[in-house]
Amino acid sequence: MPSAPIHPNDDMFHGSIEHYDSVGSQMAEFGRRAAELAGDAEPRILELPCGYGRVTRKLLDHFDPGRIHVADIMVPAVDFCTSTFGVHGHYVVDPVYEFRNIESSNFDVALLGSLITHLSQVNARSVMNHFFTKLRRGGVAVVTTHGEKSREHLGGSDIYQVGDAARQHLLAAYDANEYGFVNYRADHSLEAKTVDYIGNSYGIAMIPTDWVKDVCRENELTIIEHRPGGWDNHQDVFFIRR
Repeated sequence: MPSAPIHPNDDMFHGSIEHYDSVGSQMAEFGRRAAELAGDAEPRILELPCGYGRVTRKLLDHFDPGRIHVADIMVPAVDFCTSTFGVHGHYVVDPVYEFRNIESSNFDVALLGSLITHLSQVNARSVMNHFFTKLRRGGVAVVTTHGEKSREHLGGSDIYQVGDAARQHLLAAYDANEYGFVNYRADHSLEAKTVDYIGNSYGIAMIPTDWVKDVCRENELTIIEHRPGGWDNHQDVFFIRR
């Protein structure tokens, strides 16, 4: 749906429609690949978080909107996606990292794009533990992290606007093969509208591959593919089977 509007509160739009479309298309293609790995030509798909539809609009290039379910803590974002793209919507309610109102074992493909990238280790682990219960056995999820390529970018400059001390903390944690998290500074501008809505639990996480492997092992999940920097030459991409 190339003519669909971009919502004015969409923090994922930074002025370039070409880049916005490219990033959305990449994740939609990951969804298509996950469906292939799950062995389902017409998968039931969960996208969480959906935001204001950067990826959702591109999923329509591959899948029936009636098979797509989107979820987000931001109620206006869910409403925009359902009304604009004709998909099913779910509001993420308290406890927000457990997704209790989304049916378990119901999806063939699930997309977790750029969520644990913004959470503390405790919250990220809760997300991973509960998110994967939404997949059927044999279903495949796409999970993205700030990993190898993100470390490279952050080593060059403060790309996440966290300040030098926080930047050095993230780098040191990642280089020690540890999960690193810091809150955004009050004056940051990257995802200001999103953080205003969600609150100060939202920040920047650097996540070693070994952390993802450990969580998968604990939850009896299998990493099928790992693409360092695979999303927008930035976030690591994991294809994980339940």
